[in-house]
Amino acid sequence: MKEGKVRKTPMVLYNFMSLWRTIVLPRPVKQLQRKLCLWGWENRPDAQEIRRRVDYYYPSDATFITSPEDREIGEIKLSDSHSAYWYDLMRYLRAFPQKARIDFINGDTHENPSHSVFGKARRLDEKRGNVALMNLDRRRHFLKTEDNIPFLEKEAKLFFRGDVDAKENRRRFLERWWGHPLFDLGDTSPRTNTEWHTPRVRIEDHFRYRYILALEGHDVASALQWICASNCIPVMTRPTVESWLMHGRLQPGVHYIEIADDFSDAAEKIAYYNAHPEEGKAIARASKEWMEQFSDSKRENIIHYLVAERYLQKAGCYVNP
Repeated sequence: MKEGKVRKTPMVLYNFMSLWRTIVLPRPVKQLQRKLCLWGWENRPDAQEIRRRVDYYYPSDATFITSPEDREIGEIKLSDSHSAYWYDLMRYLRAFPQKARIDFINGDTHENPSHSVFGKARRLDEKRGNVALMNLDRRRHFLKTEDNIPFLEKEAKLFFRGDVDAKENRRRFLERWWGHPLFDLGDTSPRTNTEWHTPRVRIEDHFRYRYILALEGHDVASALQWICASNCIPVMTRPTVESWLMHGRLQPGVHYIEIADDFSDAAEKIAYYNAHPEEGKAIARASKEWMEQFSDSKRENIIHYLVAERYLQKAGCYVNP
């Protein structure tokens, strides 16, 4: 069977490039890069799509709420943060006035704050407007995925390999469906001693299956991006958290197979799409097309700069065009 491929930036290269962008490169150069990146973006053929995404990540009508936790950008140090979050935020914020005061969620989003912040993810609740989304920890979440196995040539099962330890929803799913002939499930945690325990597998090994389980953890399901980018179908409950992927705009039956919150209909859903493979093929194609909108690096940079600019302007910071 044909092999797939998943590429992740080597950690040494990632750290080197991140340090270069956020610490070594002089700020006037970063400011010039921002100016050149945004030069004439309104005339791009995808300008309307850029506006739409910027307004999704941080709505123009969001009310800005300050907090005593706000700090000047220049005061937020790498040593105070998870490095991946700091690198991915400061690669853009370093191009703005360093006296501007901000706050950001330095890790997983357990709940939305009561004041305005930058964050990787936000809960889909009444406080979602308090979080301006940025693509943080992108090395982990946005992998370069190549799946060479056509959907109809994949094994018609739902596949899962992952750490179940301390993940209540994963534990409940395995308790309910372990051993079912339509599922190939396994707990890869080294701490487990249950019958569920299985060895870890490569991401590429998932591509042999039509359906991949993607359950939320502390916030978003970290595998969802590479599942959508493959020729497989994500199988998941309706999202309660969203990130740069724009989970709130994913449509069940179009971009993913939705299962009930108690997982009771999971086998029924897999059986249905096995009986209607062309419908499944269409979902796999649509989810892959959804991921293609994130492939233009210039456009992604423009959107990040515009989201940051909107946040800082709402915070009362004058931002030079």
